[in-house]
Order: sequence, then C-alpha cells, then structure tokens
Amino acid sequence: MRKLIAGLAVLLLASGAAAYWTWRGRATAQTAAGDRQAAVSAAGTYAVNLLSVSHRTVDEDLRRILDTSTGEARTENVRSAAAVKSATVKTKAVETGVLRSAAIDSMNGSSADVLVVADAVIRWEGDKKLAPEERFYRWRMRVAKVGGVWLVAKAEMVS
Repeated sequence: MRKLIAGLAVLLLASGAAAYWTWRGRATAQTAAGDRQAAVSAAGTYAVNLLSVSHRTVDEDLRRILDTSTGEARTENVRSAAAVKSATVKTKAVETGVLRSAAIDSMNGSSADVLVVADAVIRWEGDKKLAPEERFYRWRMRVAKVGGVWLVAKAEMVS
C-alpha cells in the first residue's frame, strides 16, 4: 500500500511539474508574440504619422510623430520640425499616408528591426494647378521598448 501511495505521489508531482512547464512555455510564447505584434504596430503607426501631415493640423501632426519616436529618430524629428512646419504651411500641403506592409526582420528582447512599406499622396491646396503627387517609401525601422511602450528609435530608407 505504501508503494502505491508513493507511486501516486510521484506521478502527481510529475504531472504538476509538466503542467507548470507547459503553462510557462505557453505564457512566454504569448508574451513574445505580443511584443512582435506591438513592435510591428509601432513602426507602422510611426510611418503613417510621418506621411500624414496637413497645413491645417501641422502642430498636432508633428506632436504625433514625436510621441511615437525615441532616440535618434526623435532627435531628427525635433531638429526638422520647424522646417517641416514652415514648408507645410507655406505650400498649404496635405499629405496622406497609407501603410502597405510591415513585418519583423529581427528581434532581440526589447528591440526589433521592422521592414515597413508605405505610400503617400500630397496635395497642395495653395496651388490648385499642381497635380497631386504620389510618393513611395520603404524603411528599416529600429523600434525599442521604452517604459513598456514600443517606439521608433531609428528609421532608414531602403531600396
């Protein structure tokens, strides 16, 4: 009888350990999948923000760009904000961006490289003679998890 009880105890303990490790592995995989999805979403949002600037809402548009960037990307956006605002207001430009595709290229903990494809159409309301212009963009974006939020740290054009 003792051997039976001891055997059942060992079996119960082994089953519990297996269940725990299975649960832990699944939770880790779900966290990693969530981070991948959040990193891709952050890069896509940033791309659309960069390509969606209007003379009517330029201050809010620039704030959105800054709010979704960090590091080198944020520094560059701060540096160029006055010129972007001036040109946008002067030409009465309305640029509308569309995300075409975004996918993880590589990921390492709290940073990832994301490939992004986006397009934009620019209209100049200050000169009705100018036809709308289409532009096509391809980036490699480095995103970083900062304070639990994924932000674009670097964006470089690729061909």
